[in-house]
Amino acid sequence: MKEFTSEFLDVNSRMSRSIPGEGISNDPNNPYPFEGAPEFTVQREALEYMFLLITEEERYPEVLTAIADGVPIMELTQAMLFKGFSEGKWNPDLMFLLAEPVAYILMALAERQGIDYIIHNEEFNDEAAEKQKYVVEGSKERIKSKKAAVFNTALPTEIEEQIEELPIVKDSLLNRPEPEPENTSLLAPQGA
Repeated sequence: MKEFTSEFLDVNSRMSRSIPGEGISNDPNNPYPFEGAPEFTVQREALEYMFLLITEEERYPEVLTAIADGVPIMELTQAMLFKGFSEGKWNPDLMFLLAEPVAYILMALAERQGIDYIIHNEEFNDEAAEKQKYVVEGSKERIKSKKAAVFNTALPTEIEEQIEELPIVKDSLLNRPEPEPENTSLLAPQGA
């Protein structure tokens, strides 16, 4: 038995294979962007960056189209913030601090365009669905007034002013195409 184990150890020691745990570590000379120091460490600066990113000329109509198509605000917020984290823009703590104000920016932009939005998908949130059953008739007005009060506290006034100055998108993907006339078939009588 001793001969077998010594031969086994001899053969294994000559093999070049990874050590346990090597696959879950990264080369220290080539770190991922999120493994280094973040680009933003101040919430206000990161929020201004996010606002400028969302309102870029190419991205702004796409974001509004996604909201108009029913993508929940919180899903968009999570996707944008996680992308920023993976690019090394902020650390996980700042990412969580940015979630609420970025969601309010998206809601304010949607309201400015007259788009009805979904905050989160209640399908997966049983507790929220249960609470929704007991909503009192006059609570929608109270929720709107609370939302307005929260907007004032969650967003810096400069960003609120910039949102109000943004033009309303008219020629974009948000506009639904005009319905075509009923007799558009090639088989329909022509010239009538």
